[in-house]
Amino acid sequence: MNKFRKWMTILPIAGLMVFAAVVFIRLQIASANVKRDLDGLASATPLAIGETSILEILPLYEGAASQPDLQSGLGVSYLIKIDTATILLDVGNNPDGVSPSPLEQNMAKLGVGMDQVDIIVISHSHFDHRGGQKWQSQGTFSIAGGTQIPLGDRPIYLLEEMTYPGSSPIIAKAPAKIAEGVATTGSIPYVYPFPAWLAIPQGGEQSLAVNVKGVGIVLITDCGHMRLNSLVAHAKAIFNQPIAGVVGGLHETNATAQDLQPEIQLLQTLHPKLVAVSPHDSYAPALAAFEQAFPNVYQSVQVGSSIVIP
Repeated sequence: MNKFRKWMTILPIAGLMVFAAVVFIRLQIASANVKRDLDGLASATPLAIGETSILEILPLYEGAASQPDLQSGLGVSYLIKIDTATILLDVGNNPDGVSPSPLEQNMAKLGVGMDQVDIIVISHSHFDHRGGQKWQSQGTFSIAGGTQIPLGDRPIYLLEEMTYPGSSPIIAKAPAKIAEGVATTGSIPYVYPFPAWLAIPQGGEQSLAVNVKGVGIVLITDCGHMRLNSLVAHAKAIFNQPIAGVVGGLHETNATAQDLQPEIQLLQTLHPKLVAVSPHDSYAPALAAFEQAFPNVYQSVQVGSSIVIP
């Protein structure tokens, strides 16, 4: 009986130690993968993507809205207009499963139709960028509420396998030119913060790079899980052009102005012409810090309010 009690005491402790060891090893592997990726940028072959004379970014779903009749919440969707195409980057969230979806409601109010969209890009696999938990659980995405509208032969660029009825999405983990003057960064790896890394130590996210004529590269990101330093390092290596602006999520949550000094100083070295930080995953103190640091080029990110390069 005493031996049984002894084993009943030892087994949970042993199990916990094994779990901790596995988590630690997986975390070290993820960290090594991120470092290996950054080290590999030194030998990256620059990608020529052409240029566009115009760039307009219209948030269709975000953490804040420019007027009360527009839907906002946890999620991101941007409509990006250039000379030759209109790109839909992510499709937001539909937490209540309503139809029409919040994205569809905003598009209707803003006079945006899917017939205007030439290309669709999904930045990463999280539910708040692909239409909600329902669609994530089914390995797909949706713009609509309770269904999936036909997307025809529009190119759809993804980082991982997803199905979509009637379409053949393109899995592009490497940087890819998707329109004249526009490319994806390809998958940029990152280590999840605690406690998420207990279950999933490593993720990947892609952003868009738009080469504006006479200006340089404007980076458009959704969550910015990879963080600003990694995003900028990849963009410099891949596109070999000056970085002129950053728009979207930087994943700074509740960071203060003091916390943000490394990121702000990095941006200052770029002499940006546009800084627009998303409220999706950077909260009021962080937004205020970026606005204060870049008062002449800062633009707010809100549903219904277009962001343009000055």
